[in-house]
Amino acid sequence: MISDAENQEIVSRFEKLDFTSLWEGREKVNSLEKIILSSFLKTSDCSRILELGTGNGRLTSTIQQYAKQYVGSDINKEFLAQVKSKSNMEDAIFLASNLYHLPFADNSFSCIVMIRVFNFVSQPFQVLRDLSRILVPGGFLLISINPKPSLATIVDDFKLHMAESKVKSRESKSVTFSRLNISEVHPASSPTFAFKRNFIEQLFHKNNLSVRRKISSGLEDYSLLKRIPLNFYLKIGTMFNFFPLFPTTFFLLQKKQDKAFPLPDIHNILKCPKCGSGITLKDDLSDHTCAECSSVYLMDNDILDMIYIPSNALIADEGEWILGKRKRMS
Repeated sequence: MISDAENQEIVSRFEKLDFTSLWEGREKVNSLEKIILSSFLKTSDCSRILELGTGNGRLTSTIQQYAKQYVGSDINKEFLAQVKSKSNMEDAIFLASNLYHLPFADNSFSCIVMIRVFNFVSQPFQVLRDLSRILVPGGFLLISINPKPSLATIVDDFKLHMAESKVKSRESKSVTFSRLNISEVHPASSPTFAFKRNFIEQLFHKNNLSVRRKISSGLEDYSLLKRIPLNFYLKIGTMFNFFPLFPTTFFLLQKKQDKAFPLPDIHNILKCPKCGSGITLKDDLSDHTCAECSSVYLMDNDILDMIYIPSNALIADEGEWILGKRKRMS
């Protein structure tokens, strides 16, 4: 049985994340991921796309090239402000949310894009269940996952082993050779998780998501392999996507469809993340109030703040996570 019962909701706000430093010198990785994303979007229904975990908008322009309607969401409002400033769609909607409590009604999107986000999720079944819920039947989910084992987990295990050797400590266990379905990755500035490959496929199946295509990547991110042409990585990532050394796999998933289901009007895509009642999206840039529980969601700089974090969640204090310090929501 697949369950998140043993895992707690761990929320990262990424307030200390510097995207400029993170992506410096990684042009080949960025280019390859845009190519993979474009190839998936070309075969998806892009009537209404939700980008979850926009970051600073590294992939947003690629997504908006295909989207007829676009909604961008992240837990960090400063990131969303950056994305909004770069957006080339006048009617784009930007909304801050907690991935574990998405403020969207059932069957609201024809396509969801979530790249480099899933491995920060401590409750993968719950998140995938919610993504499937807000997808229209027949809709598409474009998602990237960093599975184990891989070259990345081997490198991380080696780095951790060397660090612990200096202080004569052996507290951490190998991620690469762990039999657990979910393993916490160290070192990491934010809580990060690696998932067994067959476990990932089980998660998809349990949430009515079928794999249509997958392409693996990540080898291009290593300095010794950067001289290899981009097209070569794309070919081997497509032909040998099952090979266990690839650090990342991109999946094109489709929600199973029993019958056709039209997208709701854009004004009807919201729901209160606290009580689940519907909220009408306003055309004017004003605050939104839930008629059922009276929760107020503020509009700030054209970004609607619908973040809900329950009292029993853990807030990751970035920069201290490697030391095991976890900050409980007060």
